[in-house]
Amino acid sequence: MELCILGQEKNESNLKLLEEAKKKFESVFFVPINSIGIGLNEKFSISYRTSNLLKFPAVFARVPKSFYSHAYQLLSLFPPETFMPLPPISFLLASERFFLLTVLRKRGVSTLNTYLARSSIAASRILENTKFPLVIRVPSKETGMVVKSKLEARSIIDALHSMQQPILLEELIKNMVSVYVAEPEVIAAVKKTTKEKDVVFGKGEIKNHKIDVEIKQLALDTAKAIDAKILRVDIALNSEPKVVNVNLNPNLILPSKVSGVDIPKKIVESIHYNYDIHKGKPLILKFFDDAKSVVKDVLKTKDI
Repeated sequence: MELCILGQEKNESNLKLLEEAKKKFESVFFVPINSIGIGLNEKFSISYRTSNLLKFPAVFARVPKSFYSHAYQLLSLFPPETFMPLPPISFLLASERFFLLTVLRKRGVSTLNTYLARSSIAASRILENTKFPLVIRVPSKETGMVVKSKLEARSIIDALHSMQQPILLEELIKNMVSVYVAEPEVIAAVKKTTKEKDVVFGKGEIKNHKIDVEIKQLALDTAKAIDAKILRVDIALNSEPKVVNVNLNPNLILPSKVSGVDIPKKIVESIHYNYDIHKGKPLILKFFDDAKSVVKDVLKTKDI
């Protein structure tokens, strides 16, 4: 069995994955995603140096968010029989956070209350029915401003509107837990504490955290909703658990130390386990599984 790992660089997390993968797979090949060549001739070609990447039966993409769109396009060119713990649709859905939360909500997953406006007028109307404090941010930026009143909010909204930026308004998160999923199970969970008001993207310290069955199921439901077998799910612990974000390329070393769980090892075991299942599945069933993840299904009507 051969495994190809696509990544931006051989950082500590990826090196540990490589080390563990060599224990489970006959051959493991790490490919820098920036060095891949894509050819659209009579036949598709995806190559790295002299290697044809299309020959690999299993491909695991570990790329930062700035590469999610590229990963979607690249992985979409692989044959349908290629096993991917993170298929193209996962990167497409996770590439933009508001879209991600919208799709999760459509698929019955409890998510953070958030609003998107394209003008100051629309954003100001949203404020009329919104509880404070709340966070205002631009979709393309992680930095958010915490506001406690309509006056503060309108000042920031006007500034963003003058720069012709779309505006995100979302409820303030006080407590958040990050849950690591390696299908078919939740393998670890850590809780972030920070002195910053914006817990979601603010820097902070993490500690091991014991989660209940409800949060475990929410993380597993999130993974299933975006067809991802390996991911981190960030969940708010306000009045009730709600998904805040997902990360398809989380750091694996620090949470392993904090939780006492060898997360890279668990991930490789999950890839190997699911690859064996994938190999044994009849082609007709694979076809129907793929059909479930097309955009038509993503956008199917469901009350929010």
